[in-house]
Amino acid sequence: MNLWTHLRRLFAYLWPEPLLVSPRYVARKHIALVTALLGVAAIGGAVVLTPSHRGKLGRTEPDVWESLRQRVSKRAQVDLFDDFSEGLDAWQSGGKDLRSGWWYDKNGFVNPGALSLFGPSMQLTNYDLDALVQIDAKGLGLVFRAASSHTYQVAKLVVVGSGPMPSLAVARYTMIAGRASRSVLTQYPERFQSDTLYRVHLVARGDAFSLYIQGNLVDYWTDSRLPAGGVGLFCSPGERARVAWIRVSHNTDSLGRMCSLLSSVL
Repeated sequence: MNLWTHLRRLFAYLWPEPLLVSPRYVARKHIALVTALLGVAAIGGAVVLTPSHRGKLGRTEPDVWESLRQRVSKRAQVDLFDDFSEGLDAWQSGGKDLRSGWWYDKNGFVNPGALSLFGPSMQLTNYDLDALVQIDAKGLGLVFRAASSHTYQVAKLVVVGSGPMPSLAVARYTMIAGRASRSVLTQYPERFQSDTLYRVHLVARGDAFSLYIQGNLVDYWTDSRLPAGGVGLFCSPGERARVAWIRVSHNTDSLGRMCSLLSSVL
């Protein structure tokens, strides 16, 4: 995608709305745009006010433009979505054949097997992980802050007990170079239903993590061992689950969208 395409998108975003659109909606968008532009201006101002480095001969190094690019890129929107409708090419399985362990059901949901990582997310640091899942047997593993297929954090949805009224819990642990830490088990407060699609929401910010299921806060913890890395999915032998979609997002406000456009241009 060339520079002119990015500029056309930016101008289309800033162009006045058609007359058929509600004036209240137009006003809200204009306020959002002004806020975004002020935010970008603040970022630029912060860069200009940052002292420049000096070279060996005492001359100021021309790093202001690079600093601006870095700051805009850091604040830019991230919004990665996969409903598996276009195949599994975005998923990395550590050299294994993903097709041998993952499969689709008749509704187009994916059934995970061995651990696979979502390639576009691997360089991220802070993000929200959302997924819509259904557990058919025993459990499903959600991986985040994955540096590789051997080093990552896990929040695993586990069906506890058998019979007509099993319960749902979350087992979380950290895998470092293929070695798992002690697992921490937290009970989900509501009754588990095998025919229910569960919305899972994980927030990763620095060394702090929050996990929600169906909008309920289930667990909160801190862990500074893995500062960055992507997300993934897996089912261990004997487990079976279905995933409708997965989303990884960050900075999805107006300023984030504006910085995303500017980052493409810069």
